[in-house]
Amino acid sequence: MKYILILIIFVNLAISEEIRVGEVFIEQKKVFEKEDPDWFFASPFLNNLHWQTNNYIIYDELLFEEDEVIDEEYLLETERNLRATELFTFVRLFIDSVHDDTYNVHIVTKDRWSLYPSILFGTGGGTSNYGARLEEFNLFGTGTKLMGEALYRTENEIGMQGKFQLSQRRIFRSELSFNALITANKFRTDQTLSLFQPFRTLDSKWSYGLDFSNSFGENFLYIRRDSLGLMPFLERNGKAYFSRGWSRKDKVYATFLLGANEINRELLDYRQAFDNTMQLLIQFSSVSQNYYTVNKLNSYSDEDMAIGGYGSATIGRVFDLKKSGGFYYISGQGERSYYKNNLYLFGQLTGASGFVQSNGVFTYQEFFGLGFYKISKDLIFATRVRQQTVWNWYALRQLIMDNETGLRGFSANKLAGENRIIANMEFRFFPEWRLWMFDLSGVAFYDVGTVWNQDMKLNKAQVYNSVGAGIRIHFTKSANPDHTLRIDFAYNMNENKFGGIIFSSRQLFSAFGNHTFKLPTLFGSEFDYE
Repeated sequence: MKYILILIIFVNLAISEEIRVGEVFIEQKKVFEKEDPDWFFASPFLNNLHWQTNNYIIYDELLFEEDEVIDEEYLLETERNLRATELFTFVRLFIDSVHDDTYNVHIVTKDRWSLYPSILFGTGGGTSNYGARLEEFNLFGTGTKLMGEALYRTENEIGMQGKFQLSQRRIFRSELSFNALITANKFRTDQTLSLFQPFRTLDSKWSYGLDFSNSFGENFLYIRRDSLGLMPFLERNGKAYFSRGWSRKDKVYATFLLGANEINRELLDYRQAFDNTMQLLIQFSSVSQNYYTVNKLNSYSDEDMAIGGYGSATIGRVFDLKKSGGFYYISGQGERSYYKNNLYLFGQLTGASGFVQSNGVFTYQEFFGLGFYKISKDLIFATRVRQQTVWNWYALRQLIMDNETGLRGFSANKLAGENRIIANMEFRFFPEWRLWMFDLSGVAFYDVGTVWNQDMKLNKAQVYNSVGAGIRIHFTKSANPDHTLRIDFAYNMNENKFGGIIFSSRQLFSAFGNHTFKLPTLFGSEFDYE
């Protein structure tokens, strides 16, 4: 009955478009409530172990104040923004009429479980990982994330690896966000630090930030097939950016980015594109989108799916810091999505190149596509395609194709090249089977792909295929995609053998994409080390 009332109210809103906000009421539900189907004798104890989200976290996301006249879109956007915090498994916003055009606003949230002591175990491609992780996503109820991890990795005899992360969405309730991450093993150490103000809402006018990273050690080289190589390196990167946004419905952005790096790879053969350069980039972009609340696409939880488009054009200059010279840089990216009659399509096309006089250097082209068709309320067909190609690429480049990148059932790091195409097709079945605090779903899949180098024609490249099936175990107390256990059984069709059991987290790919603001970047600089 409550949801019928909500529907009626929003139908009325669609007609009136604007309302006056009366009082705002917030109802915060605990992780375990007595009406939950998974309530059990220890639920009160577990609720006491959990830091309930402070109500100011919710107030900070509100896009309206009491006695303010607003458009209905601000109510819908507030609900989406609260879901985006990933602090709640349930968010609903509804209103009731007080008099005339004045409505009280009721916000109902249900906290997600935030403390995760985890035993880590993963396999696939002839490698395995095991260890432990402790994560708290809502430290003291402030939305602060704290994570520590110890993981033993058999891949390339990496051995023990440690990781630590600290992040905060709003520092001291400001618009600034903070993220720090350290990862270290016997081969390499990575340290990153970011301080930034994002475009939080459709009305946000400014975004700016600083990013720093420091990495050192040895990287793995697979593209030379005769043996596994180690490439010593020391790399420091920094960038600062500033962006201005206009409009609300069809957002337009102008962004300025200044970046620089200092890199020592010891041998000239290991040089990568854009090493030891300073980049000055100016980008003009725009986003237009509407939203649908969906579920049973990636998991049972509600997700916000954007339908619309994105486009960007970037011009700039890349300066060589080791010698005089450099080149001009131009890139463009366009996205479009479509959803009608249970059919969803998403396509992204990217092109970029540097220019020395009239000659192209570091030319890159990419296509990324997603799609799904909802066969029934419990069954969907989902697919993903990604193609990456370079020309005039006068530097080392390495893209890997294995379990991690989407070709299940093949050995880790054995297939590498400068260019790559990979496609995944999955039938996903959501039968609403529940085992205590876990929902179950099933998958049948087919993966196909190839890698090749610039000096090879695509029709000469070997095509690799695998098929299989799997199950997904979704934790009902969290809407975080990482809290889905993925178990796949893959059959290697090229070698006609069982390719192993793959344990990992989250779905291999999302069934849909979102159109969001993106910073200027030097496309094609992606390099797979593991």
